[in-house]
Amino acid sequence: MTPRLRILLTVALVAVLVGGGSSVAWALWTTTGTAASSVTNGKLAAAISGTTAITTTFTVGTPSITRPVTLTNAGNIPGTTTTSAVVADGSTALAQAVDVVAWPVPTTDDCTDGASVGTGAVRGTWASLPSLTSSLAPRAAVVWCIRSTLAAGAPASATTNMHLVLTTTNASWVSSTVWGGFYLNSGDDLSTLTCTDPSQASNYVQLTWEPGTRSSDTLYAAFVGDQQVGDRQPGQYPHITLAPEQVTPSAQGAATVQVAVRALDAGGQPTDDVVGRTPVTLFTQDTGPKIRCGA
Repeated sequence: MTPRLRILLTVALVAVLVGGGSSVAWALWTTTGTAASSVTNGKLAAAISGTTAITTTFTVGTPSITRPVTLTNAGNIPGTTTTSAVVADGSTALAQAVDVVAWPVPTTDDCTDGASVGTGAVRGTWASLPSLTSSLAPRAAVVWCIRSTLAAGAPASATTNMHLVLTTTNASWVSSTVWGGFYLNSGDDLSTLTCTDPSQASNYVQLTWEPGTRSSDTLYAAFVGDQQVGDRQPGQYPHITLAPEQVTPSAQGAATVQVAVRALDAGGQPTDDVVGRTPVTLFTQDTGPKIRCGA
């Protein structure tokens, strides 16, 4: 077959296929396609629950409350929870007088009044609380156990409205802010810690407090920071005497230090039940080191 004849046959075949309505030819000339695709954008979101259960009225008989709060990364990318405590309304002095310790726990059931403070704990007051920070996978949650304890010197018959504010962050991305609220109230029968200077020579000071409804078998001790100063005393004798040489080793050179009286547990370790705090001042005279109440 000559090349010319081969070309003529090819043209004729195409004409027959097209003219005859062949489905193959129709598909060859008319088939089209649509490509589908989707993109999921990263999103940060935050959620908080459990704060309303912190609402309480502190009295001598109920100076502390422990409640779980759940923080959630509600977005679809990893994030880190960041919190801040805000006095929304009411008594700032009361918020300043409520000691707070918070630590992460596996579940809400692990957060009870008798639970021991766990690792990763943060401490402060409701007026100044470090962030409850946790790194979370998308849509994951963490439970923080929050213990609030009223310290001496709190204003009686006071109320404060607190907000625990939460955001989730990832690098420079920040979620919208959410918050959970609660109320703190103080009764009118609060105990106080009293510091007196029985010796005009400033050889010692005496701390006295009201045990309230605590068991008479409760042991107490005074602390500067985490260091015990002075002797332990049982509830039947709620007085601790401090000499300057007892406080000086823990004062770290400071002239005025805060002394806190705490209830001790059955093993003799300090608890978060703070009876009260008071400043004492260390100074020196010709006769040696001295101590007095107040700043």
